[in-house]
Amino acid sequence: MLELVKVEDPDADGGLTLIFQENKKLQIKLVDGKLVSEFT
Repeated sequence: MLELVKVEDPDADGGLTLIFQENKKLQIKLVDGKLVSEFT
């Protein structure tokens, strides 16, 4: 389990980005009324 380091709300795309240790990111945003997430 990774530790949460930082929260960007809103991020550059107008969504929410959770930044974890090891620079892993979870980006969440609304697209056409639905939540879309991407983990990188």
